[in-house]
Amino acid sequence: MTIKDTYDIFMRNRSVYCSPETLRSYEGHLKVFFDYLQTVGGRDIEQLSFDNFKDTALFGDFIIYLRKKNIRNVTIRSYCRIAKAYLRYCYQNDLCPDYLKGVRMPPDDSVPKVVLYSDEVKKIDACFDMLTEKGRRNYCIFHLMLDCGLRSQEIRHLRYTDIDQERNIIHILESKGCKSRIALIPDFLINEIISYVLCRARSSDMLFLSLRSNEPLTANAVKHLFSKLKKESGIERLHAHLLRHTFATSYLIGGGNLEFLRVFMGHSDYNVTKIYSQLAAESKMLGVDVYHLDPIFFTKGY
Repeated sequence: MTIKDTYDIFMRNRSVYCSPETLRSYEGHLKVFFDYLQTVGGRDIEQLSFDNFKDTALFGDFIIYLRKKNIRNVTIRSYCRIAKAYLRYCYQNDLCPDYLKGVRMPPDDSVPKVVLYSDEVKKIDACFDMLTEKGRRNYCIFHLMLDCGLRSQEIRHLRYTDIDQERNIIHILESKGCKSRIALIPDFLINEIISYVLCRARSSDMLFLSLRSNEPLTANAVKHLFSKLKKESGIERLHAHLLRHTFATSYLIGGGNLEFLRVFMGHSDYNVTKIYSQLAAESKMLGVDVYHLDPIFFTKGY
């Protein structure tokens, strides 16, 4: 069986439950791994098999190959996580040897995350013209990410009917990995969403629409929004995912439960959620005024 055959089997397996965006990420990252195999093996993956790498430390050698390119460890780890998932699947299904045994990933050298402070959120809020449909829409998008911990992808797929106003709950359907979950939403944000929908010129099942059409917002539209907010607010580190980091950190600072946070964030891996424990501890230790979440997060479920 060729490596291309094993790749096709792996992607078919992932296609059952992964979102199109996740599948594109697998394709892009694995291309780097397959380029390495073709460089070392001297042939295309349609001709190579794992028998050609039978007595090699394949995964460890791939890490060394990437490190020689003088790219940051955080980038290497990103490529290696996908390659690791692919090789683990192949090993578990008797398609290749266990190339992962005993191999450690390089240390994470990513820049420490600095979450949003209360005064910075006020500065960003001042960028929204609440007298316009666009301003109300963008305010709601921003605060759904900041105050509810939603991802950009989840925002774009959200429908008005997904919000249970009576119970302060958002139903997030078929999110990352095609998983669904619920999250809390404060009253102030429900009221702002209602005001936005009432001033909207068009009707649609989708909550957030392009101003030029009746179509849902695209990923590029959300990127453009945050690029504009970064410029107008002067907060250089601002990006969409920083809002989720702020939500999680603020929740733990306020006394939130780590397991509840995992559910709110939609994490399947508990170790991912635990990262925020350190961010919260550092923020409390330094006494910085991290943006405060609505009290609803600390009254329901306690």
